[in-house]
Amino acid sequence: MKKIFSGEVYDVLPSSNGIIFSYHKDDLDDAVLVSYKMVSFDTGRMTDVARNIYLITKFGSNYKSVVPSCDNFVLAKAILLTGGKVFLLSADGTAKLIDVDGTPVWTGSMVYKTHAPSDIVLYNNALWASYSECNALLRYNLSTMREELRIGGNNSPFDKPRSLFIEDNSVFVSNYGSQKLTQVNLNTYSVFDYQTFEEPVRQYVKAGDNRFVVLESGLYLI
Repeated sequence: MKKIFSGEVYDVLPSSNGIIFSYHKDDLDDAVLVSYKMVSFDTGRMTDVARNIYLITKFGSNYKSVVPSCDNFVLAKAILLTGGKVFLLSADGTAKLIDVDGTPVWTGSMVYKTHAPSDIVLYNNALWASYSECNALLRYNLSTMREELRIGGNNSPFDKPRSLFIEDNSVFVSNYGSQKLTQVNLNTYSVFDYQTFEEPVRQYVKAGDNRFVVLESGLYLI
């Protein structure tokens, strides 16, 4: 495992030829300064990138229409859907389906037992959401937004699950509490520990043939 960036990383986005990530650059009087970097697989170099590059990677080509619907575009979660639509989740659990022109065509809540999701992913026309405080994953029907299935809860295989990442027919769950990356097969619902770390796990992504993990101390190539 190789550290490639030290500091607080907010989110990592796979791109066509690398990754782009947001990070805590500095503290201001009443705010935090966030900046963005890209790691290129072609050159192996890390470079600074403008905010609009981060936004188009996260929210798609219609990002200028989507961003006004975000309370905080760094903390918001987004899923790019067909036809240019975007499913948007705010930190308080408010969910919106944004049309290509920026119009919310549906608004609802994904709060479960008073808690908002930590992350969301799409798999086979269903939304999966992680609930860190409930130690559970919930599956929602994307058409009706009704809860269909829950994994975890009491006697859960998860411990403060945060980030989710879909790879083939599995979702990889970053467990902040147990410091483990857990794999769940979404066809059989079998669960097993994929890797254990020495620090809490915040996020895992795969881009190309490269796997990355965000720990408390920074961003690593694994």
